[in-house]
Amino acid sequence: MEQKKTNKSWLYGGVATGLAAGLIFFATNRKARTKVTTTFETISRTTGEWVEFIKENRESFVEHIRVSADRVASIVEEASDDIQTIVETSQQLKEHTFDILGTIQEAKEEFEELSSRLRGSEGPEEMIQLEEAAEGERKQLPPSDVDTDELKS
Repeated sequence: MEQKKTNKSWLYGGVATGLAAGLIFFATNRKARTKVTTTFETISRTTGEWVEFIKENRESFVEHIRVSADRVASIVEEASDDIQTIVETSQQLKEHTFDILGTIQEAKEEFEELSSRLRGSEGPEEMIQLEEAAEGERKQLPPSDVDTDELKS
């Protein structure tokens, strides 16, 4: 603990010595003194000019800030509306996806039922055979009795 106090006292002594040496340098060196005072005068004058400019144009600054704040508020509001629209659209998309999945499941079940019916049938004689087609034409189903009756009337 005593070692830390000794180190701190050396540090404070070094800072004080450096400060004293700097002050003596500035006190004896006219060029350095002039440069420092000129710099401080320039800073003081420039600050005064800025303060005066802001005082004279206060309303325009306030109006500019107000307009900017209004613009930011409207942008945030539009972004919020856009986000709300995206959320609603994604909910609708989710509902449509579930509808599509349900329809696909129903179609799958119908195909499975049809497949089991076709496998369970007695044989090829129960299946309707396509008529032979002339060259370049497609095969067609044979006309049924119902079709023939409709054509007669």
